[in-house]
Amino acid sequence: MSWARGNSKTAASDAQESELEAQNDSHLNELHSKLQALRGVTTDIYRDSQGQNSLLDNTSNSFDQFKTSLSNTSTRFARSVQSGKGNARTQLGIVGGVVLLFFLYKLFGGGSSVPSPPQGVEGSGRL
Repeated sequence: MSWARGNSKTAASDAQESELEAQNDSHLNELHSKLQALRGVTTDIYRDSQGQNSLLDNTSNSFDQFKTSLSNTSTRFARSVQSGKGNARTQLGIVGGVVLLFFLYKLFGGGSSVPSPPQGVEGSGRL
């Protein structure tokens, strides 16, 4: 009788152990899929950061080129004003006029970005 009792315990124990093994395998599979998803996200973040770094480098290079071009233009303008060739007052007047027109345009013409309310809409302030 004691042998049968011990045998039934081992059968139940084997069944419980088998069930625990199946649960462990299931949890390991879930963990594996989560790790794969995390790896995909990490790869996407890396690629995005590389793209942003490249964009920043290109922007920096563009601004450096613009700075150099503006500096060269300013130097040439100063040289032409100092040399006296081509009436410096006329050149300065043209540049000043363009700047003045730009500011007037921004102040009166192009600076208004507030849209007017649609016609015939209730609550537009009309009585």
